[in-house]
Amino acid sequence: MSITPTEWAALLPLIFPTLGACLIPLMALDRDQATAKWIRGAMYLVALAAVAAGFWFLTDLWKSGAQPAFHQLHMDRLAQFSGIFVLVAAAMAILQSWDHFHQEGWVKGETLSLLLFSVTGMMLFTATTNFLVLFLGLELFSLPLYAMVATVRHRAEGAEGGMKYFLTGAVASSCFLMGGVMLYGLGGSLDLTLAAQAIRAQGLGADPMVMAGAALLLLGFLFKVSAVPFHQWTPDAYEASPHPIAGFMSVATKGVAFLALLRIFPVSLLGMGAAGARMQAALAFLAVLTLVVGNLTALVQTNVKRMLAYSSISHAGYLMLGFVAGTPAAFTGVLFYLVIYLAMNMGAFGLLTAYGLVGEHTTFEDLRGLGWKRPAMGFAAAVFMLSLAGIPPMGGFYGKYMIFKELVGTGHVGLAILGVLASLVSAYYYLRFLVALFLQAPSTEAERLASDRPAVHAPLAGATVLVAAAIVLAGGFVQAFLADGFAHRAVSEGLGLLR
Repeated sequence: MSITPTEWAALLPLIFPTLGACLIPLMALDRDQATAKWIRGAMYLVALAAVAAGFWFLTDLWKSGAQPAFHQLHMDRLAQFSGIFVLVAAAMAILQSWDHFHQEGWVKGETLSLLLFSVTGMMLFTATTNFLVLFLGLELFSLPLYAMVATVRHRAEGAEGGMKYFLTGAVASSCFLMGGVMLYGLGGSLDLTLAAQAIRAQGLGADPMVMAGAALLLLGFLFKVSAVPFHQWTPDAYEASPHPIAGFMSVATKGVAFLALLRIFPVSLLGMGAAGARMQAALAFLAVLTLVVGNLTALVQTNVKRMLAYSSISHAGYLMLGFVAGTPAAFTGVLFYLVIYLAMNMGAFGLLTAYGLVGEHTTFEDLRGLGWKRPAMGFAAAVFMLSLAGIPPMGGFYGKYMIFKELVGTGHVGLAILGVLASLVSAYYYLRFLVALFLQAPSTEAERLASDRPAVHAPLAGATVLVAAAIVLAGGFVQAFLADGFAHRAVSEGLGLLR
């Protein structure tokens, strides 16, 4: 079978990370201690080159306006946006992991290979409405994540967190598979859009089997975004993971799940009549539950990574509210919020590596006084925490504003008010982070231990933190450029919702 240049254009963004993922384990076979340092550097260069090649090709497609396809794979605007989103997160994770793993004394090329395989699966997951391809993408990016949680094998909590994530993820994948099979049986097509049209044409929108299939399918997405009550794996998995992996999971997994749901939800789940209306009502209820549980649980955390984990759960609630509003402008707000969320969370987890808080349970006590010791990192921390809390003029404020505005416009005023109140609650634990950095002096014991440790050098992690802070600031001051130039075009040209 010959493949046309147009079809190659749809495949190449996935091929580059796959080639890198296959090459790195071969390089890791060299166990010669004399060349180990050079091999490690070469593996990281290969990983970055694979990510950079995919990024370059996707940005070239974006600038040219081309939206190529290969059978069930559609590299349209939304898929291009998703690919760029994932590749930027992966590049930040790779750069941070160089410093992190050297501090922890655990540099393994297999971790980079797993990361690149996960990147490939994520791009595949967001570029199709075919259920089989969706499921393949889901498993391709999920299985490496389970392994990466436990990648540092001398951590006792690593194996526990990885196993919890694997077992709960297996149940969620099974539910996703069962829901898709049920909709295929009733709609007669593996393409979820065509299946939804057939179900509606047959008047089966209120059929209990359709309801059950749509609910099971939605459950698979909600597990990946850490929505309540499918969130239990999140704090344990994040705490067990190395900081760069936790940051990558918090943004990339959540992002691609929402982006794939954006492709499926308006035209498939909502296109099934009564079942779609009930799905939207259920999503509204779960969004409220996610906001309440995520924020209230984050309030009582003493471990910084667990606080960030419950914080990520609450942000899933804000993003779900965009789907409740269901307007093109709300979906644009969701995409804009994801871009800012990527920078905020990758930066927040990167701070822990930049400060040298690696291989230990980081509490707020460990942060005391660090803001003044490294002012650039302290400034970035202030940007991230204020933006996560939704305080203007940071990018996080405008992301929430765009979603809340559409909620009010569609008559969901109560949900908008609840979202604002949830943001006010979250300000407490985000400001607590800054209070520890700038307003609390370290204990005598902490200073003694710090003086006994060698100086921490994390230039790559520090650079990614500063880049992430710049993105957050740009989202606050030039939000129209990011929202209209990227998010709006991905929704309008990728999904055709504004036509």
